[in-house]
Amino acid sequence: MWASDLFITSALMHQGVVPCSPIHPMAAVTIRVLELFCITQLHSPHFSIQAFVKTLCDLQGVIFQCYLSHQFSIMFDLYLQIHGHMDSIVSEVLQWDSEDWHLKHACAACTYKLTDEPELKFKLLYAMDGNNSLKHTLWHLPDETVDNYPPLLHDLPTGQILTSSHYLCHEYVDRFAMAGSKDPISNEDSDPNPCAGCWKNMGDAKTKKTWGVYDETGIFMVVCCHGTSLLIADVVQSGKW
Repeated sequence: MWASDLFITSALMHQGVVPCSPIHPMAAVTIRVLELFCITQLHSPHFSIQAFVKTLCDLQGVIFQCYLSHQFSIMFDLYLQIHGHMDSIVSEVLQWDSEDWHLKHACAACTYKLTDEPELKFKLLYAMDGNNSLKHTLWHLPDETVDNYPPLLHDLPTGQILTSSHYLCHEYVDRFAMAGSKDPISNEDSDPNPCAGCWKNMGDAKTKKTWGVYDETGIFMVVCCHGTSLLIADVVQSGKW
């Protein structure tokens, strides 16, 4: 331990080990192992934490327990937070910390302009779409009641802070929210659809109840024609985009 280490967690971090708890850590993983899992998931997103932890247990000759996956998830989140914080410091030093810097320099082929380059009709070609496969359940505190009604649903507090400018924060997206739930592309002057009342499985009541258990129902992503990510926004408490 170093003389400046006042806590066991700082001593472990100085040795290249990430603990699972700031007070009394019962498990820890080296930074190199977390880096291996991070790179593996980039190439194979379907590779789960549970599968990786089971692999580590086999290598160490330890019986797998479910709580080990949860501990590894905590350590991996801490690893990502450290990386994000270090990236933000480097970006600030290099003056890359403006809101639209990454968007302007995301793809060299799309955003960089050569000297005497002819003016193009379309400066940037991009595509955007969303999905509903990345759902996140909305948690609630069971002891909270308001006027004898069931507990209000809300996410539990977290200390994680997203430092990447690729993601649009909730507050920024909420600025463009429309009053009410009116569909912006619907035409009220058009003739009513006689088949609309026959679709029971897509009724508003059923759809609202089904999607009401989720806080995040998917992501909405923008990519350029070369496949480079430009912007990503969470679809929060909504089943439509």
